[in-house]
Amino acid sequence: MIRINKQRRDRKQSGQGMTEYIIIVGLIAIFLITAVKKFGGALDATYEKASEKIKEDVTGAMSGTGGTP
Repeated sequence: MIRINKQRRDRKQSGQGMTEYIIIVGLIAIFLITAVKKFGGALDATYEKASEKIKEDVTGAMSGTGGTP
């Protein structure tokens, strides 16, 4: 009888740990979605500027007319 109760308790604790893990992962997902929605425009603009700068530097280096070393 004691062995059965121990198995039930272990299963319960394992289920509780999994539930807590799922809640934490869900909260992180909500946080990331909110952050992307809030800062998405700024991130997109920064990415575009960086891409353009890299493109200019690579094109200039290839043609020998400029670019930073």
